[in-house]
Amino acid sequence: MLATRSVLRGASRAQQLLQRSSSSIALPGVPRRLADVAKLELLEAEQPAALAAIWEKYHENRPELSGSCVPAAEHAQIVERGRESPLFIFPVRREQGHFMLLSQFDVQHSVFVMTFLEDYKRNPAAAQPWLSVTLFDELMASKGLGLLRVEVRASSPSRSLSVAVLLTDRRASWQAVPERLAKAEAAHIMSLVRRYYGTDDYDRVWSFNHVRYQSCARPGRLGWRRQADVVRASLRRRPNDTSI
Repeated sequence: MLATRSVLRGASRAQQLLQRSSSSIALPGVPRRLADVAKLELLEAEQPAALAAIWEKYHENRPELSGSCVPAAEHAQIVERGRESPLFIFPVRREQGHFMLLSQFDVQHSVFVMTFLEDYKRNPAAAQPWLSVTLFDELMASKGLGLLRVEVRASSPSRSLSVAVLLTDRRASWQAVPERLAKAEAAHIMSLVRRYYGTDDYDRVWSFNHVRYQSCARPGRLGWRRQADVVRASLRRRPNDTSI
């Protein structure tokens, strides 16, 4: 009973500190400051450990959102590397195959915006955001923490669209999948952003943006083809490895 009361108090505290009318609808790709989604003056009064727990508790039960806290040094490194290498591709596993999201870092607003790669290939100007990962730095100086928030496109779970899912045997299959990414998928992509921009695996991101390949006139522009091949090869070699 005491544990249940503690959890309820934590959830209530998170609602008090973080609920804002402008944060009620997830709109991936829309620039936000921390004050848009949280009561900044109240967060400033919390200790770092409590602040981290509140941030993650609030996002825990929101199907269109996911949140995480990272050390200030990691946050700064992700932002700096995003500025240096803004483009990358992230896979999303679905049933027996996968599809890919093309990510671009918006330096001005510290947000990774991701769209369905096939939409980008057809018409870059018309490709709509499927997901965004925003990095908030307002509490780094005072709390030593950076806050990450994932937003996925909000739509009715009953709606679906057909996307080309590449099966593990290299065959493409058009399948009806939910128009909205699942919460677990969004959280996993956030972890991949931390992995590829915040660890030694960044070398793959750097190469994607800066190495010229024979098939690409400019790095990062058509380099998605080579990176897509690399991701597909990794998925075929390790079909059960959820870290990819």
